[in-house]
Amino acid sequence: MASYFNLTLDTLAPAGLTVTLNDGAEYTTSASVTLKLKLTDSTTTGYQMKIWGIDGVDDEGSASWETYAAQKSITLVSGDGLKTVHVKVRDDVGNESAESSDTITLDTAIPAVTVTGPDKSKISKVATYNQ
Repeated sequence: MASYFNLTLDTLAPAGLTVTLNDGAEYTTSASVTLKLKLTDSTTTGYQMKIWGIDGVDDEGSASWETYAAQKSITLVSGDGLKTVHVKVRDDVGNESAESSDTITLDTAIPAVTVTGPDKSKISKVATYNQ
């Protein structure tokens, strides 16, 4: 008796990966930010993601694959300045997406404000009152 089976060859990587930090904010005062990912794939079951450019993970080689999540709290690399977070996604058979990234400026410095008032020699204490 002959046996038959269907085989689907999947060579397509996850498509349409977009990365957004803090809902697209340009600046943040906290190193803790929210990473949001979007894909055009209809299902992400079994997908994994790799994130780098965050605290403790400087480059792709030191990043590890983890279960895909559309949203994740991450910590930026310390120190004020422009930060870039990179992401790749792979599907359940190992097809990797192209890298996608987003940037945000970390600014934790408290602004120094100096307030100067009018010249005291120009202030008069004379007041008049008319009824």
